[in-house]
Amino acid sequence: MPPGTPAQLFIDALTELVQAQAGTDGFVVLHRWAEILERYFPSELPDPDHTTD
Repeated sequence: MPPGTPAQLFIDALTELVQAQAGTDGFVVLHRWAEILERYFPSELPDPDHTTD
């Protein structure tokens, strides 16, 4: 895939997950998966000033 495509973040995250798996006995623990995915797809915290009125 060329850089800058919409799938680039997914490709980067998947690449890092595969590298993490290669650095272990073939198993990446769940909290490591979460750390990697959070780096590429950070969760959005709710805006305390946002109202639905």
